[in-house]
Amino acid sequence: MRILLLSAYDALSHRYWREGLVSQLDHIDWVVLSLPPRFFRFRVRGNPLSWVADQREVLEDDYDLVIATSLVDISTLRGLIPSLANTPLWVYCHENQFAYPPSADKRHEVQHELEAKMVFLYALMSADAVSFNSRWNRQTAIEGIKKLMAQLPEKMAPSLLEQLQRKSDVLPVPLLPCHSAPCHSAPGSTRAPSQGAQPLRLLWNHRWEYDKGPDLLLAFVQLLGEQPDHYQLNIVGQQFRRQPEAFAQIKAHVQASDNLTMGRWGFVESRADYLEVMTNCDIVLSTALHDFQGVAVLEAAQYGLIPLLPDALVYPEIFADQYRYTVADDDRVTAQNMLARLLQWGQTRLPAAADVSRFEWSKLRPAYQAQIDRLLASRLS
Repeated sequence: MRILLLSAYDALSHRYWREGLVSQLDHIDWVVLSLPPRFFRFRVRGNPLSWVADQREVLEDDYDLVIATSLVDISTLRGLIPSLANTPLWVYCHENQFAYPPSADKRHEVQHELEAKMVFLYALMSADAVSFNSRWNRQTAIEGIKKLMAQLPEKMAPSLLEQLQRKSDVLPVPLLPCHSAPCHSAPGSTRAPSQGAQPLRLLWNHRWEYDKGPDLLLAFVQLLGEQPDHYQLNIVGQQFRRQPEAFAQIKAHVQASDNLTMGRWGFVESRADYLEVMTNCDIVLSTALHDFQGVAVLEAAQYGLIPLLPDALVYPEIFADQYRYTVADDDRVTAQNMLARLLQWGQTRLPAAADVSRFEWSKLRPAYQAQIDRLLASRLS
């Protein structure tokens, strides 16, 4: 069995998923092509150009199945490489552009937004099967496509959307097995918080971009600094050349505070080092404006950290009320809600660990294998 795996914008969560596929389904002969997560505007439309220029022979080889992320312009790629058009195609959706929050400096880029949405739509239309990593991702994608169809100058048949719905399902990104520390993801398991005079240790582990809510994180850190208790902050995650100004303000505020200390700051290159940082924390935070599954949070919960998350996006689908705070239109109000939830827990009595065992590879492997088997059978029929 030979499968071509394509990841056009190989961000950390996308890489985590594809490396999991290759390592956990190791009976398959995998051929992997990926492109680095930069130049998004070009990458979402130009990935066929990049691959055909450098990897034509690989693309023209014989495969039993193609698995592509939804940022692959697979309809164009299949046109350029005819053999791919005759191979079963499974499109995996880590995200969708319909639910992606616009930044203040991108609201005018309507043409680029439309191109990204059309690439996504064509990929889904080309696929024999489509999987989304959460119900929220699938729901917002379908709603977004329906709205887009209504705005087009020519009327689209409702059967198009019906076909997309019929061939799509929900299949989360699986969590890799725990190795460096025991997993605490079983129901009722508990994690002892930092003891004695040690501050409660908080982890924020997301991309350093506007859509992960750095302004809300800043508002929360400012409120946290006004509390009598001590806290340690660990702000880690993938960084880029340009970063929101909020991160510099967060660092300055922590350094100037009497009761906040900085643990780890910046991107942690080594997986082993990252796991050490993570497992030495008590609580994992999300301030995201969008999360389609929240793999970084799920993995932290897998290792026993207590999640403090927005009552929005994908999180109500996964986590119980006790782990969520109310989101308001104003960051200051939302930060107050975050703090209220944290103070409700207290410094020494955290809630039981969240059960995320259903997301582990041991539970999801049969579903992945069944999808692959079904698509391979369709080729033979």
